[in-house]
Amino acid sequence: MSRILEALYNVLTSTKTTIVLFAILMLFFLVGNVLPYGGSYEQIKATGFVRNVIEGLDLLNVYSGPWFLTTVGLLFLNLGFCVYRRLLWMIRIRRPAELTPTTLSAHRATVKLPLPYSPEEVTRKVETFFRWRLFLKKSSRIRGEEVHSGGIYEQGFPHYVWLSLAYHLSIILAVIGATITFLFAFESELTIYPGEPAEVATVSQQTKWSKLMHSSENLIIPEEKRFKLGLKGFSIKYVPKPIVKDFPAKGFGPRLKETLSLGGLTVASPEDSYYPIEYSSHLVVYEKGIPQKEAIVKVNVPLRYRGLTLYQSAYDYKFDLYAGDDKLSPDEKGHYKLPGVEGEFATQQVVSGTLHLKDGKACTLKPFLRLTYSTPEGGEEKKPQVFKLFEGEGKEIMGVKLRVENIRAGTVLSYRHDPGVPILWVVAPVIFFGMLFRAWGRWYRASYLVERAPSGSVLYFNLQRAGVWGDESRLIERLKNFVGASYSKEEARTH
Repeated sequence: MSRILEALYNVLTSTKTTIVLFAILMLFFLVGNVLPYGGSYEQIKATGFVRNVIEGLDLLNVYSGPWFLTTVGLLFLNLGFCVYRRLLWMIRIRRPAELTPTTLSAHRATVKLPLPYSPEEVTRKVETFFRWRLFLKKSSRIRGEEVHSGGIYEQGFPHYVWLSLAYHLSIILAVIGATITFLFAFESELTIYPGEPAEVATVSQQTKWSKLMHSSENLIIPEEKRFKLGLKGFSIKYVPKPIVKDFPAKGFGPRLKETLSLGGLTVASPEDSYYPIEYSSHLVVYEKGIPQKEAIVKVNVPLRYRGLTLYQSAYDYKFDLYAGDDKLSPDEKGHYKLPGVEGEFATQQVVSGTLHLKDGKACTLKPFLRLTYSTPEGGEEKKPQVFKLFEGEGKEIMGVKLRVENIRAGTVLSYRHDPGVPILWVVAPVIFFGMLFRAWGRWYRASYLVERAPSGSVLYFNLQRAGVWGDESRLIERLKNFVGASYSKEEARTH
């Protein structure tokens, strides 16, 4: 039984195990990005064996599936045992090391240099060599009848073992942060119009934890967990939408021919054709009906409040459409029916905001609405007709006088509560820079002994390196030159 436990412990503390688990996780991440995570199996076109695998392993919910969670759990155990093993090793290396000519000579890389100098002179030169290069002396014990002096010196800060420990602990914390996100994160969306504040809750019954604990069924959100967001103003910036004139609609050959033509492509902006380049929301946060904070939210400039991060997602419009004096209401699809007119009208575009011209000037656009008219099935008209209505101006369409009033823009915000993110923000730089510095840094551990000899002294020197930038052979040659060794490398090195 002890052998089985020891073998299991060796597997769990192995770097190879870490690499294998990371590779499996990368495979899961690839599947989660290729397949529509959280979607329906009707969205995928795979058939046969591939579809059976996708459905059998529930790969559309790969991040919440047992295979992914088991792999994450094994990685957590692997990293935990690795940290424990390194802690034990760090405790051992803090004890004074014992140096003898026999133990030092047993290392393959130990250099033995016979020198025609006194042990005192060799000791002074060796220690001066290390001090000038900012090596720090570590505690050690020296044994041997003919040994005069010796010691252990180290160079490199922080010690690579501390770096390894730091990024192992950080990876464990990253797994913990990801688990917190998995269990307690939630996201939603809301649309706000001027004068119509929307309520936002800082808790949700849609978290994994609530569903697992069945606490979402009777969740009552207390007053202190809610606040309101109002829209003080919403602005959209447009530029003229460019198009390429007379450019072929289809075909690689005709398009390539037109592109390579001597006359080049002609770019133009049709009248009233606008492209939004920026939209922002001027928000007001209300607590118990009292304004507490104002903020401007743009794309990539979110608002963070009470543990929520609110992002500018999109925008929407409301307007009042009248046929004569009667206000029209859209159907479930958002389409309009005019009295006495067959077919239906749909909203194609609503424009209001600021237009920025090529010369740098800006002008305020008069709000307008574009409607498309489609004939009933079987009608002669195939391409929908487009009608444009300016706000406050009437226009006769299909024998009916239409007008649009009260065009108002609303903001669409997506918000997310993710309590695991602060942990990830802290540990991610530690993991990245810790592993980078651990791989490319430079650390030396030098052990030496000076032994008395009839013709002077003998220097035993062992240098251990960690990190790509280290170069122990060059440092050994410099030490040999510094202490005055006149022997070749082949004559001096022993194994």
